[in-house]
Amino acid sequence: MEQQIVHATTGRVRFRVPRVQRDPAYGKLLVQLLESLAIVEQVRLNPQAATVVVQYQPHLLDEAAVYERLNQCFEQAMVAMPQPFPESAAPADAIALEDYEAQVEADARLETDWERLGLPLVALGVSLLSAPLELPFAVVGATVLASAWPWFQRVGQQMSQGHPPNVDLLDSLWMVLHTVNGQFLAPALKTTLAGARADVRDRQRRQQVQRYPSVLMAHYEHLTVERQGHFLTIETQELQAEDLLWLQPGDVVPADGRVVAGLAEVEPAHFEPSRQVWICRPGDALYAGCQILTGQVQLWVIRSGWQTRLGLITDLLHTEPVYDSALAHQQGEFARHAVLPTLALSSALWLTTGAYGPAIAPLQFDFGSGVQLSLRTVMLSAQVFAVQQGVYLPTAGTLEQLAQLESLVIDARAGLPQPQEAQILIQQLRQLGLDIYLLQDQVQDQGRPLEGTTEVTGDRLPELQAYLVGKRRRVGWISFGETCSCPEPPWLPIRWRPPTFDPNAKVVVLLDGDWSALGRGIAIARDALKRTYQNVALIALPNLAVTFGGMFLGLHPVVNVVTNNAAAFIAEFWHGNSTQFRTALLPSVSTTVPLRSLPLDSPQLAVAS
Repeated sequence: MEQQIVHATTGRVRFRVPRVQRDPAYGKLLVQLLESLAIVEQVRLNPQAATVVVQYQPHLLDEAAVYERLNQCFEQAMVAMPQPFPESAAPADAIALEDYEAQVEADARLETDWERLGLPLVALGVSLLSAPLELPFAVVGATVLASAWPWFQRVGQQMSQGHPPNVDLLDSLWMVLHTVNGQFLAPALKTTLAGARADVRDRQRRQQVQRYPSVLMAHYEHLTVERQGHFLTIETQELQAEDLLWLQPGDVVPADGRVVAGLAEVEPAHFEPSRQVWICRPGDALYAGCQILTGQVQLWVIRSGWQTRLGLITDLLHTEPVYDSALAHQQGEFARHAVLPTLALSSALWLTTGAYGPAIAPLQFDFGSGVQLSLRTVMLSAQVFAVQQGVYLPTAGTLEQLAQLESLVIDARAGLPQPQEAQILIQQLRQLGLDIYLLQDQVQDQGRPLEGTTEVTGDRLPELQAYLVGKRRRVGWISFGETCSCPEPPWLPIRWRPPTFDPNAKVVVLLDGDWSALGRGIAIARDALKRTYQNVALIALPNLAVTFGGMFLGLHPVVNVVTNNAAAFIAEFWHGNSTQFRTALLPSVSTTVPLRSLPLDSPQLAVAS
């Protein structure tokens, strides 16, 4: 079969399917077949990365039965649409920014618990006992090399598919050369610590994911709702916006909405920052996953299913949409192009000095693994925390764009909600250096609606766009209508409480229509980017120290292994995995802020001072 499993966890599996990259009709049919299965929750197709991600209900069938049904869908798609094109792999240089996921995971391979941790522990034990027990060189060396087998497989697969060498090749050479030289402890310790980190990471992720989806998977619970004046009995997944339903003690809130009647004591959902029981009254918001303890309330549904806060968090944790980050792409490109120079440096040291240890030391250069660790820790945690704060950032690339905004266009042609709250946020953003433009049908002659903004009429919009493009400004565009009229990327669209939205679209969504939520989102995004840079330094600086120590001071390779893995552990599980992002990054403001000199110098552009 053409499909290949490249990553799988409980409830989620990612397939690499090269054909979907060149055959859109086949991809569409495959998605339809997979979505037709009762066990499947969601299917996400990424043609650029040639991957298909399937989320399913793990409690309905065992894993073998789930994979059998998924494979049947692939077989049906192949029978219905036979392969029309010869298979060919896209050259590595063709990998675009949006395709970074393919570069990271396309060649990944599932490792068993024995390969990941069992065999490395055996190799570590054998290497420690090799001297006291006088074990044969061949036995110890074979055991150590066997523990590094996943590295060797990845290198072989990359080379067989025509991809350029990456850091796996350097790691493999480092372990082989030390093993051949009789230094067994360092490579055995490296495979053990790397496997231990991967095991801890997967365990934490499974525990985190399992906290969320239970409410959304309760598809067979029947609810009585009032819809357009009629009472209906429906299943949970059939809830729609503007439905009305009563919640009794013991009920778990099935959707996001607002209380319109009643009084109740509520236990917050898992994802809410506070776990304290509170009293909800008419006008208060309730989110899916909360539980009614006492009393009863009538809920007006705003969002249901996977567009609730609970659903968005669950989707983020399952799909991990973090591979479109520009920083990650730059790190990947740097690492890819640094492999051959590193090999050349190692060879040059060997030829000039003849010393074995210093020549091998450069093979342990770190090329930005702090970025990779931050993708699934800092970036993903920030996306989850942003949803808790009322801002949906669908990908790490969107978060990155939001953090780097230099200008904001407020499209008020369809009206401007909450102008007082908007005024406060604008003053804060201007103190952070952002230029704010207010787009209207006509410039107000008297009484500026928002102080500190540059007013622009709709007919002058092309000139504004040309100006911002010429200045290479990173621009966000917030609109309030049913559709977003934001220009094409690289401008970042920001939607104000849309009734529905596509989870795949790279659009910032203000879930509750709250100006302060946009400020919190910018603060979270900036903090996440700052933490990522800190992780890079936290890992790179110790790595450089021990690598140069090995090259010039004869530092033992075990010191290198322990230092690198300790720094990676701290960055990933302590500094990177925290969700306590600071939301107080926006400066406080006074009631009035003097208007700065306006940046537009075009005399043809309508500007109100």
